[in-house]
Amino acid sequence: MKKIIFSALALCVGMVASAQLVKVESINKINLPQGVYVNVPTISPDGSFVVVSDLDNRSLKSIDLATGSSTLLTDNGSGHDVKISADGRTVVFRQKTANKNHMIMTGLKSVDRVSGKTTEIVKPSRNLNAGFSVAAGSVTAVEKGRVKTKGLNGAKATAAPVVSINYGHLDVTVDGKTTTIDPQGRGSYLWPALSPDGTKIVYWLAGAGCFVCNLDGSNPVKIGVLRATKWIDNNTLVGMHDIDDGTFITSSELIATDLKGTRQTLTGNDVIALNPSVSADGKTVVFSTPDGELYMVKLSK
Repeated sequence: MKKIIFSALALCVGMVASAQLVKVESINKINLPQGVYVNVPTISPDGSFVVVSDLDNRSLKSIDLATGSSTLLTDNGSGHDVKISADGRTVVFRQKTANKNHMIMTGLKSVDRVSGKTTEIVKPSRNLNAGFSVAAGSVTAVEKGRVKTKGLNGAKATAAPVVSINYGHLDVTVDGKTTTIDPQGRGSYLWPALSPDGTKIVYWLAGAGCFVCNLDGSNPVKIGVLRATKWIDNNTLVGMHDIDDGTFITSSELIATDLKGTRQTLTGNDVIALNPSVSADGKTVVFSTPDGELYMVKLSK
């Protein structure tokens, strides 16, 4: 079994504010097994492995960070918004298929990393909303405003809040009821993420930037230009500040920010940092590059 090697990369670590939100302990490039390239990474809650999609976003693999082994989870799965159960055993993902009329359908499936068994959570349809959650041993998904909850590995099904995008609207589902909140009114909302304590939502509004609001959509606070933003903790976020030439992303840095607007650059211009994902304890951030590379940032307070 090939052992994964972490090779330190001398990246610039700077700050854009006088206060330091987090301490960057290290930034390392992960030497992936031969033939493995990363599009979108999702780190496990305990930070022991990463689920990655390939550059075509068609298959999902699990990379064990202790041994370097690569395991194929599915040859048909999207890496966008993958969710991993708290115990690390179950990976929930979207799967796209075509019906007899050649229309693209989206379903929701889970795969057991121990047994390899795949389970259908939501049948393929044209109406699966963009959001679902994995919490308390259950998957909660929203389809046409209706909620479906399924327990994992024999656990009792317990509904959890879901934030989702529905034709550009920002929706929140709580206790089985879906509400369109659209904090700034009608617009194109993207990248919603619920805070660890379930009280706030971070989202991107096209043409306006990144914002944080309360669960009911009240009190939207502008964070600035940060895309694909994730929570480090209930008061700290990390997202990418990318620049493109109209066709390709030419530069992108990961930036941490608090809810008051204090910002700190985590990565320098030595690498194009995309698609951040954060472990449950907020101590590890992984990101990909346009070339399919995978990096890990170790943080401390």
